[in-house]
Amino acid sequence: MFFKYLRIALWTGLFGIGAIGVASAGLYYQALGDLPDVEKLKEVSFETPMKIYTADNKLIGEFGEAKRIPVSIDKIPDKLKKAFLAIEDTRFYEHSGIDPIGIFRAAVVSLTAASARQGASTITQQVARNFYLTREKTIQRKLKEIFISLRIEQVLTKEEIFELYLNKIALGHRSYGVAAAAQTYYGKTLDELTLGQMATIAGLPKAPSVLNPISNPERSKERRHLVLERMLALGFITEEEYKNAEAEPYRAEFHSSKLESYAPYVAESVRQTVIDKYGDQAYLDGYEIYTTILSKDQEAANYAVFKGVTDYDRRHGYRGAADNINKIKDYNPDTFDRAKYLYAADKFHYIKPAIVTEISDENGICTAVARKDTEVKITFENMKWAAPFISDKRQGPSPKKVSDVVALGDLIYYYVNDKQENVLTQVPQVEAAIVALNQYTGGIVATVGGYDFAKSKFDRATQSVRQTGSNFKPFLYSAAVARGININSIFQDLPIKTWDPGSMTWWVPKNSPNRYDGAMTLREGLARSKNVVSIRLIRQIGVQNAVEHIKKFGFNLPKSQQVESMALGSVEVTPLELVTGYATFANGGFKVTPYLISKIVKNGEVIFEENPKKADPTAPDRVVNGITLEYVDGIPEPENSAPQVLSHKNAFIVGDMMSSVIYGGHGVSGNYWGTGGRAKTVTGREDLHGKTGTTNNVHDAWFSGFNGDVVATSWMGFDSDRDLGWSRTQGPEGGAYSALPIWAEFIKISQQGTAPAPIPVPAGLEKCSNHGITDWCIRGGTTISESDVEGDEGVENTATDSRGAPVQTEVDTSGVSSDNIF
Repeated sequence: MFFKYLRIALWTGLFGIGAIGVASAGLYYQALGDLPDVEKLKEVSFETPMKIYTADNKLIGEFGEAKRIPVSIDKIPDKLKKAFLAIEDTRFYEHSGIDPIGIFRAAVVSLTAASARQGASTITQQVARNFYLTREKTIQRKLKEIFISLRIEQVLTKEEIFELYLNKIALGHRSYGVAAAAQTYYGKTLDELTLGQMATIAGLPKAPSVLNPISNPERSKERRHLVLERMLALGFITEEEYKNAEAEPYRAEFHSSKLESYAPYVAESVRQTVIDKYGDQAYLDGYEIYTTILSKDQEAANYAVFKGVTDYDRRHGYRGAADNINKIKDYNPDTFDRAKYLYAADKFHYIKPAIVTEISDENGICTAVARKDTEVKITFENMKWAAPFISDKRQGPSPKKVSDVVALGDLIYYYVNDKQENVLTQVPQVEAAIVALNQYTGGIVATVGGYDFAKSKFDRATQSVRQTGSNFKPFLYSAAVARGININSIFQDLPIKTWDPGSMTWWVPKNSPNRYDGAMTLREGLARSKNVVSIRLIRQIGVQNAVEHIKKFGFNLPKSQQVESMALGSVEVTPLELVTGYATFANGGFKVTPYLISKIVKNGEVIFEENPKKADPTAPDRVVNGITLEYVDGIPEPENSAPQVLSHKNAFIVGDMMSSVIYGGHGVSGNYWGTGGRAKTVTGREDLHGKTGTTNNVHDAWFSGFNGDVVATSWMGFDSDRDLGWSRTQGPEGGAYSALPIWAEFIKISQQGTAPAPIPVPAGLEKCSNHGITDWCIRGGTTISESDVEGDEGVENTATDSRGAPVQTEVDTSGVSSDNIF
């Protein structure tokens, strides 16, 4: 009987073993079916973020769910590899994917230490898990992991497995792979890491969310210690290296991707465009987007906006410290985390935070501590600008000593000037923007949408619709040339008053300043931005003729804006729309289409490439000078040409008039200065053309201009209904004082070292004289003298009714409205 039961038990056991074997074999072959073939596994591609570059191949943006920087095994430092081997898989180069000895040793260590101090899974198993399996904890999944690991060891070398692991492993803060972790935690490349930093990264795979040096620095330090202990025990490092690494700082700060050029508004605009076109998968598929941005021009634009806004802000006074640590609730100097506090405040590109620690009125020095315990000293000379801000039009008394400006514990901001001096500053409330184009292709070479992307992500260069003031006048003067009015025609700069029967008020457009200088040519009227000359001019042209012509530049003019005040810049556009219009004057009369993305690459393949229609001012002139767009018979449009909307001569004449805005000229009453003379002073160049613009009550300030290389528009204003105001040092703000310096600084830096780039004179353009003033004119044009100008003899022009009779003969001043757009 005993042998009978023994026989049954034996057969049952054998059957069970066989069943397990069959099941295991089934699972094994099922796992094999899930694996790619050898070549596919070797060519596995990682989910990599979208990257955005300038035209000269500098990284300006990176977007994605995961941060990953794939790197080959030979580029990974030996000690970093040994750190991972020490803590994750000491016998990696000895086992075949599964390490029974390692599992047994890890179990023993865990039991004796009462905690899991060594990993039981091999690096190969972790690769299998990361690439092919879920995180579910079942026997079936574990068996599958083992089988896949064995198969991986058959098809890949150890170095290939290790490379996959070091690039795939999750290391916290959305960083995958060691290179991404080095950038995230330390802002370094792999070859820049210290031994302590390598050990910290190697300690992350077990629990990256709770062991990383940002979220849990103390636990990260303990884990680093364990890694270093293992490395020392295995002979991977010396005793001295161990001690030095143990003494290293253990805290870390989050670092975004290491960008090579600063253009956040560009990067965000491109990101939105690409996601709209390709969907969210673009975050994962390693798209490389190349823009038209030139890094030198972009840096010039960044600095120009920073400097222009900072100068404006200084003129209007100091609003006080951003904070004071002594006023923080429950502040305790013994427990206060100064490093964390300053880290949170350090978010701007040009300015840095610091806490005031010492004030010396006697020595005229403020001492503060910045991030990483850097001592910062600011002299009174570099803070005496800080008169108290009262309003946009009022500033308090100038400070006499350091303590008039700052107090102990103040959180202040500073920047380093070109003399390497620390200068007190503040986060401004005013905003500014600039956008620059290649006028021949439409490629955007630089754009800044605000003072700082961290302050406001709203892109004013492309999204903010504002009135233009006198920045719009060149388009009106172009309509005059198209109408056949020569620019040496003489108009009267005398006050105008017109009765408006619709509103039952007098419309009284004014010059700004409110000064009138009598007879002057159209060139002088534009150079000096005379409003009443522009009103007289639009009456000569006709509002509807002006509208028809101005629409050629691509402007959308609602019916409500098709009125005489259009001559003063009541039209509303974005800076990008405005600079595109100016490009037509700069390129010989062609309407280019602005664009930002030149090429998109995916997995080495170009999947999109822009082919812009270009302007060629040397091409035969196809446009007849006139209000209605007509083309010369028999001249075909060149291949891939942007549409020509102005004759070459019209574009040149208006552009040349704008040179007088900057360099002045000679008029009926002698020499005159234009409103844009600061452009020459700042840049030192002789090849510039441009126009200032300021809207009612100095709400917006503009400057647009160009030479033969680039065209740009700058703007300054508030996002609210605040006006730019007045300062004690400058007087009233405006296009010439607020926006022009931004434009001029951009031109000075971006064009530094370049040869003069004048606009060439079109073939066949002639000159004619009027009252001793000789200027460019188009054959067949008309020269108007002052006696021809309606309204010369009186300052009152009254509208008439349908019978031609005046609707009012007495002056009613009760409803007078003024228009100060200039």
